[in-house]
Amino acid sequence: MKTRDLVTRLAGDISPVERNAVPMLLNRALMLGLAGSTVLLVALYGVRSDMPDLILTTMFWVRLVFPLAIIAAAMKLAERLGRPGAPLKFAWFAVALPIVTMLLATGGILMATPPGYRLQLMLGTTWRTTTASVVMLSFPSLTAMMHAMKQLAPTRLALAGAGAGLLAGAQGLLVYSLYCSEMAVPFWGVWYVLAIAITTAIGAAIAPHCLRW
Repeated sequence: MKTRDLVTRLAGDISPVERNAVPMLLNRALMLGLAGSTVLLVALYGVRSDMPDLILTTMFWVRLVFPLAIIAAAMKLAERLGRPGAPLKFAWFAVALPIVTMLLATGGILMATPPGYRLQLMLGTTWRTTTASVVMLSFPSLTAMMHAMKQLAPTRLALAGAGAGLLAGAQGLLVYSLYCSEMAVPFWGVWYVLAIAITTAIGAAIAPHCLRW
């Protein structure tokens, strides 16, 4: 078969792509992951009895801003990573901004805290389990995002996996924040950021196998 005939035959099977198809695909994966993480949270930890009182506190909502900001930025990053040749510089900057802000806030608070209380602020009462819990709750989201990313055309597989892992980690953190009792910013800056870094690394590690064409 001649090249021209092959191109003609391939072009004859083309159908128009729905506008915003990539955001819609990723949003569906986001919703599926969120539902799966929520079910997993309720199954493992239940629902806090003091939730009605907790949602009336300012720090509860401040804590949710961190994962929500990462999710919003990571969605844009994932969209670009799913398209060959899409520019990434601004997307990475947008993702890094909330993380850097959290780290700066953590450092500022620790510097203003007497040395004898700094470790207590960082460890809280659940430091042994928080990171593992967030990573575990991110698995439904990571699975959904990897499946969605595989339907796109990522060429930088490790980076695409890192973006999916970052988004999944932020989503797992969002769900875990509904249950976590820790309200100290230094605690968030250490263990929450560590959990997101781990899920990002997991996504980057498995992507070359999961997203291979």
